[in-house]
Amino acid sequence: MSAPLSEFDRRLLDALQRSVPLVPRPFEPLARELSTGETGVIDAVSRLSGPGGIIREISAVLEAASLGYATTLVAARVPSGGLDRAGEVVAAHPGVSHAYARDGRPNLWFTLSVGPDSDLGLGRTIDVLGRLMGADEAISLPARRRYKLHARFDLSGGREPRPEGSGGVGEHEEARSLPVAAGASGPPTDEQVRAIRALQTPLPALREPFLGLAREAGMSVEALLVHGADFVSAGWMRRYAAVLRHRQAGAAFNVLVAWQVPPAKADAFGAQAAGFGAVSHCYLRQAAPGWPYNLYTMVHAPGPASAARTIEAIAAAGGDWPRATLPTAREYAKARVRLFTPAVRQWESTVVD
Repeated sequence: MSAPLSEFDRRLLDALQRSVPLVPRPFEPLARELSTGETGVIDAVSRLSGPGGIIREISAVLEAASLGYATTLVAARVPSGGLDRAGEVVAAHPGVSHAYARDGRPNLWFTLSVGPDSDLGLGRTIDVLGRLMGADEAISLPARRRYKLHARFDLSGGREPRPEGSGGVGEHEEARSLPVAAGASGPPTDEQVRAIRALQTPLPALREPFLGLAREAGMSVEALLVHGADFVSAGWMRRYAAVLRHRQAGAAFNVLVAWQVPPAKADAFGAQAAGFGAVSHCYLRQAAPGWPYNLYTMVHAPGPASAARTIEAIAAAGGDWPRATLPTAREYAKARVRLFTPAVRQWESTVVD
């Protein structure tokens, strides 16, 4: 069992989740914010990272769709006896960021991204994965509108760990329709792709941690950091920050709730649901034949009872619409997808004759 977090650890983790400065020595301003020394911050980041550590990684949080990637949530019905094997198949795809077995049907859920260089594209990739999984059905549920994406856990002040924020849409980001192609400035240049690859590489706990990343990208640290700031301005990168392992952060239970909300009521419901601190994700998605649910909330909690209270409170606030409640049973994949790498093309070459 890992050691309990100190008050300093909690404050540091809160700061790292908000933003890590894109400057040559990013741990120095964080140290000033926390009224401590740079070495102490670096040592703490190192201690809290690594296999089993609460920090999964520090890297760029990229907007894949704005960079020309096709993305979707896939809900698959897999025979129960083959569920673990199917989860392993899905997790092996380099464009899968999250993959979970969930209680209920569909019972295997995963997010999938494929880039513009994919030979298969999104639809055929889902077909191939469905065949490899032995799925009875694999349903694509692309996002149409995002009301909240805020998977940052508030660890400060001795409160119950939970996704940060208690306000609704507008506290952290505007509700918006999601991009379906590269941004208005066009696809990234070769140099920008090199910078993206560098910034999505986990940041080491060093005094000047961007030096190695910049060297690998074939550019100066200054050029890399200017690209990073430009990516934020262009909407290609939401922020540069830490992502935590949510179970170690205290949210040991999570549940996906799919709601069947009348289209005219969806924006109002999404805004209401996004206002709950226990909700980390809230999306409007395309419904599918035999699966009429269109509004999705991810609820994190220490246990089932507290999650159930949140779900009932969401229904009371936004409307008690028909819903499917799908608790997480097993995790097969949870990682940031690495964009603009040959990994997807290599995967495709192994599964297509």
